[in-house]
Amino acid sequence: MEENQLHARHPHVDTSTEASLLGDNLRSPGKHDHGHTTKTGSGEGESGEFKRSLTFWKLCALTFASVAGGPYGFEESVGAGGAYLTVVGILLMPFFWSVPSAMMTAELATMMPENGGHILWVDRAFGPFWSFLNSYATLYALIFEGGLYPVMFCDYFEELLGVHFPEILRLGLSFTLVIAVAYLNIKGTDIVGDASVGFTIASLGPFLIMIVIGLMTRGISLTEAPEVAPSNVKMVSFVTILLWSTSGYDIVGACAGEVDNPGKTFPKAMAFALTVTTALDCMSMVVGMSVVKNYASWHDGTFMDVAYELGGDTLEAVFTFGAAISVIGLLCTLICSSSRIIYGMAVVGTLPKVFAKTSKRYGTPYMAIIMNSVFVSSVVFLPFEALAEAEMWFYCVSTILKFAALYKLRKDFPDKPRPFKIPLSDERIKYFCLVPCILCVLLIVIAEVRTQIIGAIGLLIAYVAYKAAVAIKGDASNLIAMDELDEELARGASLAWLKLLWDGALVG
Repeated sequence: MEENQLHARHPHVDTSTEASLLGDNLRSPGKHDHGHTTKTGSGEGESGEFKRSLTFWKLCALTFASVAGGPYGFEESVGAGGAYLTVVGILLMPFFWSVPSAMMTAELATMMPENGGHILWVDRAFGPFWSFLNSYATLYALIFEGGLYPVMFCDYFEELLGVHFPEILRLGLSFTLVIAVAYLNIKGTDIVGDASVGFTIASLGPFLIMIVIGLMTRGISLTEAPEVAPSNVKMVSFVTILLWSTSGYDIVGACAGEVDNPGKTFPKAMAFALTVTTALDCMSMVVGMSVVKNYASWHDGTFMDVAYELGGDTLEAVFTFGAAISVIGLLCTLICSSSRIIYGMAVVGTLPKVFAKTSKRYGTPYMAIIMNSVFVSSVVFLPFEALAEAEMWFYCVSTILKFAALYKLRKDFPDKPRPFKIPLSDERIKYFCLVPCILCVLLIVIAEVRTQIIGAIGLLIAYVAYKAAVAIKGDASNLIAMDELDEELARGASLAWLKLLWDGALVG
């Protein structure tokens, strides 16, 4: 009955893919086996199987890399809400926001270990319209997030030099950074991957130095500092920056199909990574706020002032270098992953096919990278808060659909095997979904009028695009053609990078 329902809604999905979707053959040796392969529809390797190669430590490293680009950008939350509210937010928000997202993603990714991520989940739960809307909301969120990093890049160098760049210079630096990153991505993902370790060390190293020096020389003295008056708390900015800074755990959940013994490994790795990243963020902020105590003046780049107070010009220069490398690395990986989303959207039919073109020399989706870079460049003139708020507005729309899909698929297909399953009954799972959805609705509702207008225009464009696609194809049931993505992936090793990036990025 359940299989017939899904096949009736998605006749383009072949029986082998459908069996994988429904969990009948999630692991070929047996339902409860903890072997080292998982079935996919990509045709990758022999018999289309992927090794369960992500052990506890590998999964911890992947989680840390996905979430902890360093506390860069957290400064705005101090200026908006003050020291104590920020510390409480850093300590509590992961449990109401980050962990539920990761667990939701892990359950659905192990239930449906296929290409497509949450676009596939929403499609299976609610049909092509909501999946279409979800894919565009994700694309918009990534575009605005991409615009954040050039803005941060300019802010940190302005702080180091003690000057305010003319707008034309800021735009020039931003465009140059985006062009350079786009060029690296067109050259190949191996370059991006090889540089990721260096990006992580360069971005996190300065914070570790700052924490050690700060604790040894200044200690912790928040009680002596003046607090931001309750009447001056900018709640919209505070909530937006806090949610933005603690997002990213859901990306890791997409790799659950490659995790060795996911039922045990995933929650342990998540708990460890969550503890480490939260401790790093919290200690960095506490040390920083013990040094620069005028909390109302905190803004993007204040960590430069903290570094100067603790270590003079030398530590400030090191911090600036680390911030620049971190921003470049984050932008590089974001362009890399989001371009694959654009590529995948073109392959499955939610964007024109021209964006599915790949470079014959490098095997990279150059048209998607160019399109992505143009979109990112078009929003870099906006201030940091505006970009973060717009990104989170669309991210929250997508997140509500993800949690709704989790509840709907639990309700419709309660008996399907899930190698990782949230330890709550099918009845109580709705309460689990409720908390992050309330946070999403709150952020959407309290957003500035400017963001509401941007959101409305974005969703209207998605609706028009959906209607146009249906008119062209003539049948909404064939609109999200995930089988075409599988065919692309099966073409050969030249597209092996797409499997890794698609599964890891599209969920975020």
